[in-house]
Amino acid sequence: MEEQWDSSELAAGPAVVRTIQLAAQLTTLTARVIGRADLAQRARNLGQQAAPLAAEDAAVYQEFLSTRSEAARQRTIELPLRMAELAAEVAEAAAEAAAATEGAVGGDARVGALLADAAARAAALLVRANGGDESAAAPATGRAARAAARV
Repeated sequence: MEEQWDSSELAAGPAVVRTIQLAAQLTTLTARVIGRADLAQRARNLGQQAAPLAAEDAAVYQEFLSTRSEAARQRTIELPLRMAELAAEVAEAAAEAAAATEGAVGGDARVGALLADAAARAAALLVRANGGDESAAAPATGRAARAAARV
């Protein structure tokens, strides 16, 4: 019996989105612990912005597989670019939260920054895999890497 699977949960794009969300949640946690409601809200908003991209990415990829249209292919490139940008913003928020902590309190934000950095790099890889120019994601991946390096 062949296993049924849902591409909105198992494909690479949704995995990147879930990583961004997890990084945002870890950042939110740290920001709350240190009393930074503004930073917690920022991280929460970023996670919420990423959420719909998982289903959108899965739908666009299915459309591309069935139509092979140039418009669908372009969307398979645009979505990971958006993911990379959101990942960079989360990495920056996580680094800010981590910098405001001492000791183990910042561990969640530090892990969040590393996860967001990985998500940005993974999104850039998807841009290339889908036929785009990976350098388009370079500003976002660079920002994410710099933020992660600060933790």
